Amino acid sequence: MTKAALPLVITTGVRLPRDDHRDVGSFGRLVRGDREALADLYDAHAGALFRHGLALSRRSSEAEDLVQSVFVKLATTGAPLLAVRNPANYMHRMLHTAWIDGQRRPAVTRESAVDADDLRHVAGAAIDQDSAIDVARALAELPVAQREIVQLHLTEGFSFREAGRITGVSMFTAASRYRVALERLRQLMGKR
Repeated sequence: MTKAALPLVITTGVRLPRDDHRDVGSFGRLVRGDREALADLYDAHAGALFRHGLALSRRSSEAEDLVQSVFVKLATTGAPLLAVRNPANYMHRMLHTAWIDGQRRPAVTRESAVDADDLRHVAGAAIDQDSAIDVARALAELPVAQREIVQLHLTEGFSFREAGRITGVSMFTAASRYRVALERLRQLMGKR
């Protein structure tokens, strides 16, 4: 295995190279009624989707609900899945849309506090626990739009073009949000 092909550990999970060809095949199998295809997609993408959901919601329970909504939607969508050419982007866009829809609905209670356990998922295993919590707290202080782009680009490896498509903005807006987020993180981390 070449050095470039090694998986990159950025968070508590391992980012694996995306295999769009395999995922397109899984979408086709799912449309034909093969429920194992849904399990294959879950195994390949649930971790990345969870981290994306956590970047948006800052709560593991809400992130889990968002991931579940993606897979329920996949299981019930049917033939339109055959037109999808980039399944990873499609699933992240579904999660983003589900989160936006949830924000539009009135909430009985909406907590803005961040659990320490949730912070461990956002921060990372590549640094010590105290530093990981500091990074996660700094990330939690970013506006959602910036935090989401950082998660998609830095942690999940999406290009700015892909992250823009997922979030519904241009690649230039995605890059700008990323740049501003990194500058803000530098400021926040300098205070700690």
